Amino acid sequence: MINTLHAIHEHGITSEDQDGISATVSGVEEYVKEHIWQIIENQMLDAGVIQDTGDKAYAMIEIAVRELIHKLNTDKHR
Repeated sequence: MINTLHAIHEHGITSEDQDGISATVSGVEEYVKEHIWQIIENQMLDAGVIQDTGDKAYAMIEIAVRELIHKLNTDKHR
């Protein structure tokens, strides 16, 4: 958050700019989530982690998606 606030101040990011950023993020959020889901599902099927797409498999995919998103949000080595 401090880095974000620093960038906003340093680069003169306006509230209109921030609105544009937020709209862009909202626009791609579902697209990215859907692709993450598909990639994880395919990887789990290929690896034999799941064998079908029943309720248990969907739960496992959802857990994996949440773990990946959490990891991406907390990764300090970007």
